[in-house]
Amino acid sequence: MNLASPSSYWVTPVVSLKFVLLYVALTSLVLGCRTGLGPPTPLSSTGPATVDLDAEVARADSQGKPILLLVTEPGHSAADNSRLIRRCSKNITEHGIISIELDINVSRNRATALRFHITNTPVLFCLSPKGLIINRDEAPITKSLLFQRIEGIGAKATELDEKLGLLQGSVAQSSNATPAEFELANFFLAQQNAREAIPLLETVARTEAANTTLRISAWANLARAHLWVAEPEKGRHEAAALIAVLGPRSAEARAAGNYVLGIQDAAARRTARARQEFEIAINAAPDSPYAKQAAAALAMLPGEEN
Repeated sequence: MNLASPSSYWVTPVVSLKFVLLYVALTSLVLGCRTGLGPPTPLSSTGPATVDLDAEVARADSQGKPILLLVTEPGHSAADNSRLIRRCSKNITEHGIISIELDINVSRNRATALRFHITNTPVLFCLSPKGLIINRDEAPITKSLLFQRIEGIGAKATELDEKLGLLQGSVAQSSNATPAEFELANFFLAQQNAREAIPLLETVARTEAANTTLRISAWANLARAHLWVAEPEKGRHEAAALIAVLGPRSAEARAAGNYVLGIQDAAARRTARARQEFEIAINAAPDSPYAKQAAAALAMLPGEEN
């Protein structure tokens, strides 16, 4: 799976359905639904640690240090058990980087991992001091790849955090913050920081004075962001609210809301309902980007199930 260009998930007219169905696999992973794997292997005699990632990011920000985050499930695979971060800890420290292992055998760590849309482990993240996702690498994660990330993380982290600061400054200084908030939210989405984008998108979606097209886009992305962070019911609620609030006066809002509902139902294998919602989206506003996305998703649906 290639997530190198996550911005396409949110803003391009046509998106492959496989990207929007991933949260089902994510839910199975983070809830520990694997079978037949035997007991997990603890990292130490005292057991794996609970990680307060928000606190770790705050610490990294105060020190101006980027983060290497390795999400693992020891006991699941040899790659998960490799302890690569620990074996390279000296090199990591010498480069002024904070390293964190997130063992999702720990229930609180599984909850933390939800924000990253993890579908398989191990996953290596490079984070800026402010928590922006710079790189996301899935297996195989080798020592060579890790060294490459160590060498390149500093410059990219600085660039992204400076951009974040400028966008946050625009929000603070704007007399009409809604467009600036939307731009900042899209920046977060482009980095796969959907959790950070959600409150901004909610603000834009709920601002009655904002441009209707902007509200629709924000509301649709808000619903999809909830799906990304494994909050399907919240995503469904936002899609339904979009239809209820803006749908009566906007065909594009009806298209956007039904498209997102179709995404969720397709992922849950409710094929007949998803088909109906995609068709409603297409018929509501045929020339809209949401209708085009719905048409692409509809074409990829399997045959109807009983």
